[in-house]
Amino acid sequence: MTRVQVTAIAAISLLGAATMPSAAANAAGASVPFGCDAPKSATCFFKLFIGPRSTRIVQLLPGMKVSIPGLTVGQDHYCISLNKMPLPTCPRIAINATYNH
Repeated sequence: MTRVQVTAIAAISLLGAATMPSAAANAAGASVPFGCDAPKSATCFFKLFIGPRSTRIVQLLPGMKVSIPGLTVGQDHYCISLNKMPLPTCPRIAINATYNH
């Protein structure tokens, strides 16, 4: 092989590796499924703990299922309460990639 061929192969492999998305990039921008399995007379309130200092409140009616973007699976947490906002001291559950309810 000549020097030109070796350089071309190295450039192609470096560019190919740079264009592949990393697992961390995929996890940070993941859309995560949430749903409310409450009885018909109740409403689910989710408090999402995103990163070290950010929170978000999501309210779902019974039977609703949504995908919430911008969550990190395994790092971010949530707590849930029926018919009222979750307390600040609520037990936190790690967000998973399959179904959070």
